Amino acid sequence: MRKHFNLILIIAVALLVPSLIFAGTNNFGIAKMVTKTDNEIVVPLEVTNSVEVAALDIPLSFSNGVTLVKVDFDNTRVSYFDAKYANINNEKHTVVIGLFPQLSPVKKDDLAPGTGVIARLVFKVNDPSVTDISINPIELKNPDHTLMFIHVNKAKMANHDVNYLEDIKPDLKNISISLSSVSGEGVPDSYALFQNYPNPFNPSTQISFDLPSASYVNLTIYNVLGQNVTTLIDKKMDAGHHEIEWDASNNSSGVYFYRISADNFSQTKKMLMLK
Repeated sequence: MRKHFNLILIIAVALLVPSLIFAGTNNFGIAKMVTKTDNEIVVPLEVTNSVEVAALDIPLSFSNGVTLVKVDFDNTRVSYFDAKYANINNEKHTVVIGLFPQLSPVKKDDLAPGTGVIARLVFKVNDPSVTDISINPIELKNPDHTLMFIHVNKAKMANHDVNYLEDIKPDLKNISISLSSVSGEGVPDSYALFQNYPNPFNPSTQISFDLPSASYVNLTIYNVLGQNVTTLIDKKMDAGHHEIEWDASNNSSGVYFYRISADNFSQTKKMLMLK
Protein backbone atom coordinates (compact mmCIF):
# COMPACT_ATOMS: atom_id res chain seq x y z
CA MET A 1 0.00 0.00 0.00
CA ARG A 2 2.82 2.42 0.89
CA LYS A 3 4.55 1.78 -2.46
CA HIS A 4 1.26 2.51 -4.24
CA PHE A 5 0.79 5.92 -2.59
CA ASN A 6 4.49 6.74 -2.98
CA LEU A 7 4.10 6.21 -6.72
CA ILE A 8 1.12 8.57 -6.78
CA LEU A 9 3.15 11.21 -4.94
CA ILE A 10 6.09 10.84 -7.34
CA ILE A 11 3.79 11.17 -10.36
CA ALA A 12 2.22 14.30 -8.88
CA VAL A 13 5.65 15.83 -8.35
CA ALA A 14 6.73 14.83 -11.86
CA LEU A 15 3.88 16.89 -13.27
CA LEU A 16 5.50 19.95 -11.73
CA VAL A 17 9.15 19.18 -12.47
CA PRO A 18 9.90 18.36 -16.14
CA SER A 19 12.57 15.70 -16.62
CA LEU A 20 13.12 13.49 -19.65
CA ILE A 21 11.57 14.05 -23.07
CA PHE A 22 10.36 10.72 -24.44
CA ALA A 23 10.62 10.15 -28.19
CA GLY A 24 7.71 8.60 -30.09
CA THR A 25 4.41 9.31 -31.76
CA ASN A 26 2.50 11.29 -29.18
CA ASN A 27 -0.01 13.86 -30.36
CA PHE A 28 -2.56 16.13 -28.76
CA GLY A 29 -5.33 17.81 -30.72
CA ILE A 30 -9.06 17.65 -31.45
CA ALA A 31 -11.09 14.86 -32.97
CA LYS A 32 -12.91 15.47 -36.24
CA MET A 33 -16.35 15.36 -34.65
CA VAL A 34 -17.09 18.87 -33.36
CA THR A 35 -20.80 19.27 -32.68
CA LYS A 36 -23.08 22.23 -32.18
CA THR A 37 -26.33 22.45 -30.24
CA ASP A 38 -28.04 25.84 -30.13
CA ASN A 39 -25.13 28.12 -29.16
CA GLU A 40 -23.01 25.39 -27.51
CA ILE A 41 -19.96 23.92 -29.20
CA VAL A 42 -18.68 20.51 -28.07
CA VAL A 43 -14.96 20.10 -28.83
CA PRO A 44 -13.51 16.60 -28.27
CA LEU A 45 -9.85 16.55 -27.20
CA GLU A 46 -7.97 13.64 -28.75
CA VAL A 47 -4.71 12.03 -27.62
CA THR A 48 -2.38 9.67 -29.45
CA ASN A 49 0.12 7.95 -27.16
CA SER A 50 2.74 5.41 -28.21
CA VAL A 51 3.38 4.15 -24.68
CA GLU A 52 1.30 3.64 -21.55
CA VAL A 53 0.49 6.91 -19.81
CA ALA A 54 0.22 7.15 -16.01
CA ALA A 55 -0.83 10.80 -15.79
CA LEU A 56 -1.75 13.72 -18.04
CA ASP A 57 -1.33 17.43 -17.34
CA ILE A 58 -3.19 19.58 -19.87
CA PRO A 59 -3.21 23.37 -19.32
CA LEU A 60 -5.02 25.24 -22.09
CA SER A 61 -6.13 28.74 -23.00
CA PHE A 62 -9.16 29.49 -25.14
CA SER A 63 -10.23 32.55 -27.10
CA ASN A 64 -12.49 35.39 -26.00
CA GLY A 65 -16.20 35.49 -26.70
CA VAL A 66 -16.94 32.04 -25.31
CA THR A 67 -17.49 30.48 -21.89
CA LEU A 68 -16.24 27.00 -21.05
CA VAL A 69 -19.34 25.49 -19.43
CA LYS A 70 -17.87 22.12 -18.50
CA VAL A 71 -15.35 19.42 -19.33
CA ASP A 72 -16.96 16.04 -19.90
CA PHE A 73 -15.01 12.78 -19.44
CA ASP A 74 -17.86 10.32 -19.98
CA ASN A 75 -17.50 7.67 -22.69
CA THR A 76 -13.85 8.55 -23.31
CA ARG A 77 -10.56 6.67 -23.05
CA VAL A 78 -10.15 7.89 -19.46
CA SER A 79 -13.66 7.15 -18.17
CA TYR A 80 -12.25 4.57 -15.74
CA PHE A 81 -9.63 6.92 -14.24
CA ASP A 82 -9.91 7.58 -10.50
CA ALA A 83 -8.96 11.25 -10.82
CA LYS A 84 -10.43 13.46 -13.56
CA TYR A 85 -10.47 17.15 -12.76
CA ALA A 86 -10.82 20.36 -14.71
CA ASN A 87 -10.01 23.72 -13.14
CA ILE A 88 -11.91 26.22 -15.31
CA ASN A 89 -11.17 29.94 -15.11
CA ASN A 90 -13.41 31.81 -17.54
CA GLU A 91 -12.07 35.20 -16.44
CA LYS A 92 -8.58 34.26 -17.61
CA HIS A 93 -9.87 31.97 -20.37
CA THR A 94 -7.92 28.98 -19.10
CA VAL A 95 -8.56 25.40 -18.06
CA VAL A 96 -6.20 22.92 -16.42
CA ILE A 97 -7.10 19.27 -16.92
CA GLY A 98 -5.45 16.66 -14.71
CA LEU A 99 -5.86 12.91 -15.15
CA PHE A 100 -4.62 9.99 -13.00
CA PRO A 101 -5.78 6.40 -13.52
CA GLN A 102 -5.25 5.27 -9.94
CA LEU A 103 -5.67 7.02 -6.59
CA SER A 104 -7.38 4.16 -4.75
CA PRO A 105 -6.03 0.77 -3.64
CA VAL A 106 -7.97 -0.88 -6.48
CA LYS A 107 -5.58 -1.54 -9.38
CA LYS A 108 -6.25 0.56 -12.44
CA ASP A 109 -4.29 0.20 -15.67
CA ASP A 110 -2.38 3.09 -17.20
CA LEU A 111 -3.76 4.54 -20.42
CA ALA A 112 -2.92 1.97 -23.09
CA PRO A 113 -1.21 3.06 -26.33
CA GLY A 114 -3.70 4.23 -28.91
CA THR A 115 -5.73 7.14 -30.23
CA GLY A 116 -9.01 8.51 -28.98
CA VAL A 117 -10.96 11.17 -27.11
CA ILE A 118 -9.98 11.85 -23.50
CA ALA A 119 -12.33 14.79 -22.78
CA ARG A 120 -14.93 17.05 -24.38
CA LEU A 121 -14.87 20.82 -23.90
CA VAL A 122 -18.36 22.31 -23.91
CA PHE A 123 -18.30 25.98 -24.89
CA LYS A 124 -21.17 28.47 -24.88
CA VAL A 125 -20.85 31.26 -27.42
CA ASN A 126 -21.44 34.61 -25.71
CA ASP A 127 -20.47 36.97 -28.54
CA PRO A 128 -22.44 36.53 -31.79
CA SER A 129 -19.56 38.11 -33.72
CA VAL A 130 -17.22 35.23 -32.82
CA THR A 131 -16.30 33.25 -35.95
CA ASP A 132 -13.90 30.71 -34.50
CA ILE A 133 -12.60 29.24 -31.27
CA SER A 134 -8.88 28.79 -30.72
CA ILE A 135 -7.45 26.47 -28.08
CA ASN A 136 -3.75 26.55 -27.22
CA PRO A 137 -1.44 24.93 -24.66
CA ILE A 138 0.02 27.25 -22.05
CA GLU A 139 2.56 27.10 -19.25
CA LEU A 140 1.45 28.19 -15.80
CA LYS A 141 3.42 29.02 -12.66
CA ASN A 142 2.55 28.66 -8.99
CA PRO A 143 1.45 25.94 -9.36
CA ASP A 144 3.42 24.88 -12.43
CA HIS A 145 1.59 23.22 -15.31
CA THR A 146 2.76 22.35 -18.80
CA LEU A 147 1.32 20.07 -21.46
CA MET A 148 2.79 16.63 -20.77
CA PHE A 149 2.07 12.95 -20.28
CA ILE A 150 3.86 10.82 -17.69
CA HIS A 151 5.14 7.36 -18.63
CA VAL A 152 6.32 4.79 -16.06
CA ASN A 153 9.35 2.98 -17.48
CA LYS A 154 8.77 -0.38 -15.83
CA ALA A 155 12.21 -1.72 -16.80
CA LYS A 156 13.89 1.17 -15.00
CA MET A 157 11.54 0.82 -12.04
CA ALA A 158 12.42 -2.89 -11.75
CA ASN A 159 16.10 -1.90 -11.69
CA HIS A 160 15.38 0.65 -8.95
CA ASP A 161 16.34 3.53 -11.23
CA VAL A 162 15.05 6.71 -9.59
CA ASN A 163 14.47 8.24 -13.06
CA TYR A 164 11.84 5.70 -14.10
CA LEU A 165 9.22 8.45 -14.59
CA GLU A 166 9.58 9.94 -18.07
CA ASP A 167 7.92 13.08 -19.42
CA ILE A 168 6.29 12.86 -22.83
CA LYS A 169 5.95 16.22 -24.55
CA PRO A 170 3.27 15.55 -27.19
CA ASP A 171 3.21 17.13 -30.61
CA LEU A 172 0.39 19.63 -30.78
CA LYS A 173 -1.96 19.73 -33.72
CA ASN A 174 -3.31 23.15 -34.65
CA ILE A 175 -6.49 23.70 -32.63
CA SER A 176 -8.77 26.19 -34.28
CA ILE A 177 -12.47 25.59 -34.82
CA SER A 178 -14.32 27.60 -37.44
CA LEU A 179 -17.91 27.99 -36.28
CA SER A 180 -19.09 28.12 -39.88
CA SER A 181 -17.78 24.57 -40.36
CA VAL A 182 -20.01 23.31 -37.56
CA SER A 183 -23.03 25.47 -38.34
CA GLY A 184 -25.17 22.34 -38.55
CA GLU A 185 -25.41 19.43 -36.18
CA GLY A 186 -22.35 17.20 -36.26
CA VAL A 187 -23.01 13.48 -36.60
CA PRO A 188 -21.47 11.40 -33.79
CA ASP A 189 -19.74 8.14 -34.65
CA SER A 190 -21.29 6.16 -31.78
CA TYR A 191 -24.13 6.13 -29.26
CA ALA A 192 -23.36 7.83 -25.96
CA LEU A 193 -25.17 8.93 -22.82
CA PHE A 194 -23.42 11.68 -20.85
CA GLN A 195 -23.48 12.57 -17.18
CA ASN A 196 -26.16 15.11 -16.38
CA TYR A 197 -25.07 18.67 -15.63
CA PRO A 198 -25.16 20.10 -13.05
CA ASN A 199 -24.95 17.14 -10.69
CA PRO A 200 -26.01 17.38 -7.88
CA PHE A 201 -28.78 19.73 -9.05
CA ASN A 202 -31.72 21.77 -7.80
CA PRO A 203 -34.28 21.77 -9.27
CA SER A 204 -33.37 21.14 -12.94
CA THR A 205 -30.55 19.46 -14.85
CA GLN A 206 -29.49 18.84 -18.44
CA ILE A 207 -29.17 15.35 -19.92
CA SER A 208 -27.35 14.94 -23.22
CA PHE A 209 -26.74 12.02 -25.56
CA ASP A 210 -25.36 11.18 -29.01
CA LEU A 211 -27.07 9.31 -31.83
CA PRO A 212 -24.94 8.20 -34.82
CA SER A 213 -28.09 7.53 -36.86
CA ALA A 214 -31.81 8.25 -36.68
CA SER A 215 -33.19 6.12 -33.86
CA TYR A 216 -36.29 5.54 -31.78
CA VAL A 217 -35.30 6.93 -28.36
CA ASN A 218 -36.74 6.28 -24.94
CA LEU A 219 -35.27 8.34 -22.08
CA THR A 220 -36.83 7.61 -18.71
CA ILE A 221 -36.18 8.72 -15.11
CA TYR A 222 -36.43 6.14 -12.31
CA ASN A 223 -36.26 6.42 -8.53
CA VAL A 224 -34.16 4.15 -6.28
CA LEU A 225 -37.05 1.66 -6.13
CA GLY A 226 -36.98 1.27 -9.89
CA GLN A 227 -40.28 3.08 -10.34
CA ASN A 228 -40.87 5.19 -13.43
CA VAL A 229 -40.81 8.86 -12.35
CA THR A 230 -41.19 10.38 -15.80
CA THR A 231 -40.45 9.65 -19.43
CA LEU A 232 -38.63 12.57 -21.02
CA ILE A 233 -38.40 11.20 -24.57
CA ASP A 234 -40.29 8.46 -26.40
CA LYS A 235 -40.05 9.09 -30.11
CA LYS A 236 -37.96 8.82 -33.27
CA MET A 237 -35.04 11.28 -33.31
CA ASP A 238 -32.51 12.38 -35.90
CA ALA A 239 -28.79 11.60 -35.68
CA GLY A 240 -26.72 14.14 -33.76
CA HIS A 241 -25.98 15.49 -30.30
CA HIS A 242 -29.13 16.07 -28.24
CA GLU A 243 -29.84 17.68 -24.89
CA ILE A 244 -32.97 17.79 -22.77
CA GLU A 245 -33.80 19.41 -19.44
CA TRP A 246 -35.45 17.62 -16.54
CA ASP A 247 -37.27 19.95 -14.16
CA ALA A 248 -37.63 18.03 -10.90
CA SER A 249 -39.35 20.81 -8.95
CA ASN A 250 -42.20 18.47 -7.97
CA ASN A 251 -39.91 15.65 -6.88
CA SER A 252 -38.20 15.06 -3.56
CA SER A 253 -34.46 15.11 -2.92
CA GLY A 254 -32.58 11.91 -3.48
CA VAL A 255 -30.88 9.62 -5.96
CA TYR A 256 -32.43 9.09 -9.38
CA PHE A 257 -31.44 7.07 -12.42
CA TYR A 258 -31.89 7.96 -16.06
CA ARG A 259 -31.89 5.31 -18.75
CA ILE A 260 -31.71 5.63 -22.50
CA SER A 261 -32.71 2.99 -25.04
CA ALA A 262 -32.01 3.63 -28.72
CA ASP A 263 -32.08 0.72 -31.16
CA ASN A 264 -29.64 -1.84 -29.68
CA PHE A 265 -28.01 0.69 -27.34
CA SER A 266 -29.01 1.17 -23.71
CA GLN A 267 -27.27 2.78 -20.77
CA THR A 268 -28.15 3.98 -17.28
CA LYS A 269 -26.56 6.73 -15.17
CA LYS A 270 -27.13 8.02 -11.65
CA MET A 271 -27.83 11.58 -10.53
CA LEU A 272 -28.57 13.36 -7.27
CA MET A 273 -31.07 16.12 -6.50
CA LEU A 274 -30.46 18.18 -3.35
CA LYS A 275 -33.08 20.70 -2.29
